[in-house]
Amino acid sequence: MTPIMPPPSPFSCPSHYRLIDRRHAGLSGMCPNVRMVGRRRHVNEKEKENVMNRLVSLALAVGLILSVVISGAAIVFHGAPPSAQVAVVSGSPAASAALNTATTGAAAAAGPSVVKVESAHGLGSGVIIDSRGYIVTNYHVVFSGNAVRQPDAAYTVTLANGQAYQARIAGTDAPDDLAVLKISAPNLKALPFADSNALRAGTLVMAMGNPLGYAQSVTLGIVSTPKRTVVENGPAAFIPDMIQTSAPINPGNSGGALVDLNGHLVGIPTLAAADPRLGTPAQGIGFAIPSNRVSYITQQIIASGKVVHSDRPYLGLSGMSDVTPAMAGQYGLATDKGVLITGLAADGPLARAGIRTGEVMVRLDGQPVTDTAALGEVLARIKPNQQKSMTIVGATGERTVSVAVGELPVG
Repeated sequence: MTPIMPPPSPFSCPSHYRLIDRRHAGLSGMCPNVRMVGRRRHVNEKEKENVMNRLVSLALAVGLILSVVISGAAIVFHGAPPSAQVAVVSGSPAASAALNTATTGAAAAAGPSVVKVESAHGLGSGVIIDSRGYIVTNYHVVFSGNAVRQPDAAYTVTLANGQAYQARIAGTDAPDDLAVLKISAPNLKALPFADSNALRAGTLVMAMGNPLGYAQSVTLGIVSTPKRTVVENGPAAFIPDMIQTSAPINPGNSGGALVDLNGHLVGIPTLAAADPRLGTPAQGIGFAIPSNRVSYITQQIIASGKVVHSDRPYLGLSGMSDVTPAMAGQYGLATDKGVLITGLAADGPLARAGIRTGEVMVRLDGQPVTDTAALGEVLARIKPNQQKSMTIVGATGERTVSVAVGELPVG
């Protein structure tokens, strides 16, 4: 390990995003600007005020939609049943009725598949994805508050009808912040998966879960952007292609359902943005793991009890930090931007390529790497088992090497 002690990397302590469930012991001290709350006993008046502000924002957004509709704009409810895909003519009252029919129908269709997940450390949400009793949730819901990542003694899953069942962990995937629980219960309704690759910016979606412990809550919003690579303060270093949504999501929504107007699963709400200056929740900026990725991972867990193939790239980086002009001046680095490599896996792809700690990565696969966020964006487009060029700045100057990108280890 290099003697350079740079500021913490956003990969381990981001200021813009926060998990939307519970405080994680061992992280709050490392990341004083990041809050992770969720159990109702931690909710204070400020949190309640923030929730009310979000509800007001939601009301304004719905009002705006209805005002546009009633004023005669032509719209199509993408992803809604044919009966709801109505073009609105000037002055027609059918639009508001169609929107109401679409949202209430989707909520009624998806509601029985959305559950509450409780343990000794807190509360979150989950989604029934297989009628045999398999439920997907977030990894940080299952292990939150547990610094050593040991399972709790018991997990309780409460269905939409109020019936509660004990659950066991069927498998986990920390790099994707996903976990699968298993219960034994009759007549379970699995939520169908939608194709998250078909989402477009502006698509109406609804977040369903148990925010602040309020069971079976539904909020409405749109897809702000369908693919956003996000650095997570939690089990995953970064999650590619997350769905950014304006649907209000709050502590307790983690692991729940983001659904389209068919009532089909398009994502798992996982993160909410926070103001980097104030540390307070940002309005209308939340992130969900896309349904296609959820399906890929959960099918492996259900079949094998574990993830067999991550299908995500691996460089063998165990430590990194953004290079800033101040850091470059202090440590005599030859560049004032890039990613400083502070830790490497002994037999990882970068180590095998001759790259050393203390060097700075400035390009990968021909794309500039100005910071760790940019690195995440580039990695999100790279598949495992490919040869990629990497430009490094070190004590002897700049050089370009070929790196055999591996597959992220699973276990």
